[in-house]
Amino acid sequence: MKIGKIFRRVLAATVIMSTAISAVGCGNGGESSDKKEIVVSSKDYTENLLLGKMTVEYLKEKGYEVKDETGMSGQGIIRNALTSGEVDTYWEFTGTAYMEFMKKELTDQDPEKVYEEVKEWDMKENKISWLNHSTLNNTYCFVTTSDIADKNNIKTISDLAKAYNEGKELKFIANPEYFERADGMPKLNDAYGFEVPEKDKVLLELGMFYNALINGEGDFTVGFTTDGMIEANDLVVLEDDKDIFPVYYGTPVFRSEIIELYPELPEVMDELISKIDTKTMMDLNSQVDIEKKTVDEVARKFLADNGLIK
Repeated sequence: MKIGKIFRRVLAATVIMSTAISAVGCGNGGESSDKKEIVVSSKDYTENLLLGKMTVEYLKEKGYEVKDETGMSGQGIIRNALTSGEVDTYWEFTGTAYMEFMKKELTDQDPEKVYEEVKEWDMKENKISWLNHSTLNNTYCFVTTSDIADKNNIKTISDLAKAYNEGKELKFIANPEYFERADGMPKLNDAYGFEVPEKDKVLLELGMFYNALINGEGDFTVGFTTDGMIEANDLVVLEDDKDIFPVYYGTPVFRSEIIELYPELPEVMDELISKIDTKTMMDLNSQVDIEKKTVDEVARKFLADNGLIK
């Protein structure tokens, strides 16, 4: 009889203790039994891989269960993976969403209005939550060497337009598509009022532009503002003084279900987002593409240097 009472008391105490432990576990992001792991993905080029790896390591440091699915190839593939629930988050760009997903012409150059429109549309149509955007702007740019820029006194695209209109022979390196695409050179020609003569077009495959510029095969080329080759070779980016190139703000996007499970996530991610800008991304890209460091190594060092992981 006494043994039975003792057993029941021990059993009751065990149940109470287990309940208390479970309650404590619910207070830490990612440890509760009703929580799920966050599947982090990325596109398969250097910059997006870095952003994805940073997100993986940062969220792990914050106590979340994370699955690393970075490195998906193809814009359509990763977007479908997000909307179908195969992955939970990756970094997207506002200009890409506006033109590729919403199928709209980027005529409104106010980047904040574009961001707000994308954010509202994606939540309404796809239950995708756009967090605060970074100041990373991975857009097009015209690039030259410091020697060419100084020799011709060219600092802006307006200066370049003036030089062409005055008949200066300046070779411009790009692929045939860029000279023909509506959002490529024709858009700049209309806005700045110039044409690149056929004899001054140097037609090469994408990926060969910078080496051709450095080797003197041309005087100017088109690139992206975060290209590692720019910083690594002390190249000069011309100012887009009429703000014609669209803004592509890098922004983490999450399935709304994940934000509902972890409502603190937007604020948690703000700490990482605030550290990402165009100049920083150019430097990180250069470390991978030029210095041949690994994506993992560069991502972790950046997070540690900024006090985001131990």
